[in-house]
Amino acid sequence: MLFVPAHVLPPLRPRISLVTVHDLGYLAFPEAHPPRQRLYLDWSTRWNVRIATHVLADSQATRDAIVEAYHVAPDKITVVYPGYDAALKPVCDPQALAAVRARYGIPGDYVLAIGRIQPRKNLTRLVNAFAQVLSQHPDLTLVLAGPTGWLAEPLLAHVRAQGLEQRVHFPGYIAEEDKAALISGARVFAYPSLYEGFGFPALEAQACETPLLASNTTSLPEVAGDGALLVDPLDEDAITQGLLRLLGDNDLRQTLVARGRANLGRFSWEKAAKKVLELLNRFDL
Repeated sequence: MLFVPAHVLPPLRPRISLVTVHDLGYLAFPEAHPPRQRLYLDWSTRWNVRIATHVLADSQATRDAIVEAYHVAPDKITVVYPGYDAALKPVCDPQALAAVRARYGIPGDYVLAIGRIQPRKNLTRLVNAFAQVLSQHPDLTLVLAGPTGWLAEPLLAHVRAQGLEQRVHFPGYIAEEDKAALISGARVFAYPSLYEGFGFPALEAQACETPLLASNTTSLPEVAGDGALLVDPLDEDAITQGLLRLLGDNDLRQTLVARGRANLGRFSWEKAAKKVLELLNRFDL
């Protein structure tokens, strides 16, 4: 038996082969991928789901996308939720929070998004929504943390054109040892992504007890549960109003944090491993 949790099943393989498909973002947003990469992803995923004995998907949303795009029988696909980094805990020490702000050049209160800077993260709409929020919260900073990805330059140019260079901050890659403090110190964690096969940052925000704004599409409602304020990622006004609610409504903030904490119980790497093992044991070798 061969289990490939990522990448491509080889031409020569055991009689029973299982593979995980994480997302089909290249089909939903082809413009967000270089043409050769998009063609490779389409070919390799089509190959995987056709020749595999069984397919694992990170979410029901990904499972449904595989069925629709590649006409795979639904009973050939099992959803296995990944876990999250259980070491992530809320950081409450003011000195630790101040130290991480200083390390990444963040002047004060901030809204945080973490992820590769690329079109499907919907950051241009988030920047536009944030610009509207500034009329009521003029000292707020938007922190867009993560490595620069494909087609990031138009976003950087948009920030410059809007005159927001002092209010929108790009600290780049965040060291793992700083992540908990950076998330914990944020007033809001914003995750208005256009497409996610799973969405680890949603769970990371909940683990650090930071109020979460997330998209109401693809896997994010499934993953975030009732522990997030969900908005239409294509509606800049909805993102603006969502940010304003989370910044100003303390009862809502506390409610979402409590629900997010409870939601985390659905996810762990131990649960994922047990479900994979149960699946492997179904097959006669």
